[in-house]
Amino acid sequence: MTEENNEYRGWLAPEAPSIPDDEPLVPTPDPQIPVWAPFLALAAALFVVLLIGGTAIALLGAADPDFESDNLPVGVTLALTGFQNIVFVVAAYITIKLALGRVTRGDFGLVPVRRIGEAAGWAALVYVGFWSVTALLAAIFGTPDEQALVQDVKAEDSLVVLVAYAVTICLIAPVVEELFFRGFMFGTLAKRLGPWWGMGITGVVFALGHAPAPAISLVALGVFGVGLCLLYWRTQSIVPCMALHALNNAITFGVTKDLDPALFAAVVVGSVGVVSGAAQAFSSRRSVAA
Repeated sequence: MTEENNEYRGWLAPEAPSIPDDEPLVPTPDPQIPVWAPFLALAAALFVVLLIGGTAIALLGAADPDFESDNLPVGVTLALTGFQNIVFVVAAYITIKLALGRVTRGDFGLVPVRRIGEAAGWAALVYVGFWSVTALLAAIFGTPDEQALVQDVKAEDSLVVLVAYAVTICLIAPVVEELFFRGFMFGTLAKRLGPWWGMGITGVVFALGHAPAPAISLVALGVFGVGLCLLYWRTQSIVPCMALHALNNAITFGVTKDLDPALFAAVVVGSVGVVSGAAQAFSSRRSVAA
């Protein structure tokens, strides 16, 4: 008995399966995020926000008889908004992790902008188109009523609260909304359904995410959402989308508070500079899958 047979105690050594030379190897397909995953993530995020937020409001109401749930204090509103932003990003992260087994910055569209001039041109085209549609809608249907958030910001006089509003509206919202709607949702739908279907669906969901608001405002926001998807598709980076979103929100904030020209310019330039600079720097770092 040979040494090889002794190793297998009398059994013949197992033979490796052979592949015929003329049989092509079938590559294993790369994992993809299911087309329904962004909607499930959105529903899960809304459920968590409503559950935790509703519980917090109920507890505050039980502790304070004068607490009005339909007229929340500014601090509670800002806290719930911050919590909502975290939940949305975490929901997208978990969904990508479960579907792909890893998460990279590229999965959210966080890719450095290579052609800044071209990106700026596309951003300008999208923004002019958005305001053209907005003006056309206003000319046909009239100027829509102000949203509740706009009314709250306009009525606020506290400097501390206004700074908190500015940070939330001009810095945090553009980053979070672009990560979820353009980077995650549109990125997934564009790969599975094509860019045009992805733009249309994402634009509708983006608009509905800003309800309750006048119908005209929702249509305009839907157009803006489609335009931001187009900007992402043409530049292959979400950084220009964040910059344009910050520009729009900063202009809206400045007009709402009727800031003097110098402060207006500082808010707009500062918001766009901070958001785009931080996003570009973060995107340029060496990527490590999580």
